[in-house]
Amino acid sequence: MRRHDKLMFSICLRLVGNRQDAEDITQDVMLKLFSKLGSFEGRSSFKTWLVHVTRNACKDWLKKKAISKHYADALAREPQEQSRIEYDEDRLIGLLKELSPADREILTLRFVADFSLAEIAETTDLGLSATKMRLYRAIERLEKLATETFGDELQDP
Repeated sequence: MRRHDKLMFSICLRLVGNRQDAEDITQDVMLKLFSKLGSFEGRSSFKTWLVHVTRNACKDWLKKKAISKHYADALAREPQEQSRIEYDEDRLIGLLKELSPADREILTLRFVADFSLAEIAETTDLGLSATKMRLYRAIERLEKLATETFGDELQDP
């Protein structure tokens, strides 16, 4: 579990958008996985199974709780109030919150979990072609949103 806890937390953080909730969900998933380790059948890699369970836990959490406006505060903070990396991560999470859950999920699986397109297709029960198109469109929507939100700030000096 120690090998995968950062991955699980990153997935949770990007899907639910709140550090405290992501920590809670990660801990719950770890307990759930530990107790259900015997049910792992090996039909996929352990990492794929772990991400699938983590993803489902986040979806369940999102269904039970309305999405809050927590990240408006993070976006409003000045960069000097936190490290540049934390500031950029908070801004990215704020942008992700503006996307649909399906877009957040596919971007998280590709860029946080570092899944291949085939692994994403398997995890989401989509065909490979549909997975490629959804990823491409999610990236386009994120880029458009970033440009609309931050405009000239994205340009290199």
